[in-house]
Amino acid sequence: LLHLVDTIETNGPCWNTWQFPIERLFGMLLPLVQSKLYPYDNLANQIILKERLNHLQ
Repeated sequence: LLHLVDTIETNGPCWNTWQFPIERLFGMLLPLVQSKLYPYDNLANQIILKERLNHLQ
């Protein structure tokens, strides 16, 4: 636990350096990509589709 104090003094608050939020986001986004040829277009379309379904509920 003592090394956490040094890390916080060096890098600031833990929420600035923790990877858990971005890993959680990737965990939600990666299954949406189903096309290897056009991954960005596929991801955008999947997100739009999910948001449309959210508005219907």
